[in-house]
Amino acid sequence: MYGGLHSKDPLPRATALLDLARDFTPRVEASHPTPVLLDLHGLGRAWPTPEALGRAILGAARARSLVPSLSLAFSRVTALVLARAREGLTIVPAGDEARVLAPLPIALLDLDAERLELLARWGMRTIGDLARLPAMGLAERLGPEAPRLLRRARGEDEAPLVPTLPPEVFEMSLELDWPVEGLEPLSFLLARVLEPLCAGLVARGRRAASLAAELKLVDGSTHRRELRPAAPSAEPRTWRTLLLLDLETHPPRDGIQGIRVRAEPTPSRVVQFSLLDAAQPSPERLAETMARLQSWTSAGRGGALTLLETHRPGAFAMGTFSPGPFSRHRVRGPGPPRVALRAFRPPLHADVLLTAGVPSFVAAPGVRGAVIDRAGPWRASGDWWDVAWSREEWDVVLATGIFRIFNDRLREAWFVEGELD
Repeated sequence: MYGGLHSKDPLPRATALLDLARDFTPRVEASHPTPVLLDLHGLGRAWPTPEALGRAILGAARARSLVPSLSLAFSRVTALVLARAREGLTIVPAGDEARVLAPLPIALLDLDAERLELLARWGMRTIGDLARLPAMGLAERLGPEAPRLLRRARGEDEAPLVPTLPPEVFEMSLELDWPVEGLEPLSFLLARVLEPLCAGLVARGRRAASLAAELKLVDGSTHRRELRPAAPSAEPRTWRTLLLLDLETHPPRDGIQGIRVRAEPTPSRVVQFSLLDAAQPSPERLAETMARLQSWTSAGRGGALTLLETHRPGAFAMGTFSPGPFSRHRVRGPGPPRVALRAFRPPLHADVLLTAGVPSFVAAPGVRGAVIDRAGPWRASGDWWDVAWSREEWDVVLATGIFRIFNDRLREAWFVEGELD
């Protein structure tokens, strides 16, 4: 037997009917907050009659300040349609599905607007009008959808119930009898909450993409920190290390009275190891290393370089280090010739002699000679609203090689940026 729960009143919570249904059976399906479909097979031992089961469900609803309509039937579509059509408790005996559905409006079958308009032009007003149509004639007009539509109008099931799984919540908390101060005693307490949390993640085939920690302080405030490493992990040791390093940089202002951690789950990654490729670093250990480097360096100086969408040469920002997949593919054959710039960091300060407005001699540490040939200039500028820059670039050929030089027009200084080869 199936049950359909529907509420016309505003629900106090979007999952109010789902919570009510799960008190009676774990097999509950709901694509929207209402209606909710319950699989009630096997509950005859606790409630011997459908009337007793229906009264128990409505009684539990009144205890939650809910006033839903409930229908019990031996088909899924009948239970759902009657729950929205009739108030209170409705029980349909086996075999009476088509008869009970016949006088109801056809709009209760959840058809799209175009299909409802077509059936209305045919003079169809009730579900019974649709159920009496000949199957052959309806199939010639509606195609493969016709048999499915007729079965629904006659109260016949066409698909199994697909349970709606409850949201996965991975959270652990710990209330302390005495407040603690310092990272050393906190490390032991973090292990007590992170180990069962990570065990739950592993049992469900999940890893934590991020971890939010809330530390309840003695003064009544809450110290919140959120970690999002480059790679998800379900290792308690890794998360404890990351939390301790973060708290070392951002310490709480008072003693800690309680701990709560919450993980954002993500499916576990599938790793295919190879006997021929070089071993790759563990993402968990790599996350720990990057966290230690960030705690040792100044703010904003730990991570990976990310190029910016700008014409400014060498513009970058610091981001989270997230290595891509390792590849050992080699380019076969000579391939097309490429020009590479071996950049000097920092650029070499240079003295440049101009003749008729073009470079004729360059002198810098390790670079010196007359200009044999040249290309340029290329001028670029920008960021006048922040830190302005303006430069004029030249590629010059000396006896010792090809170099790129530029004139910083704001500072009126020349530099050798790198060597081309």
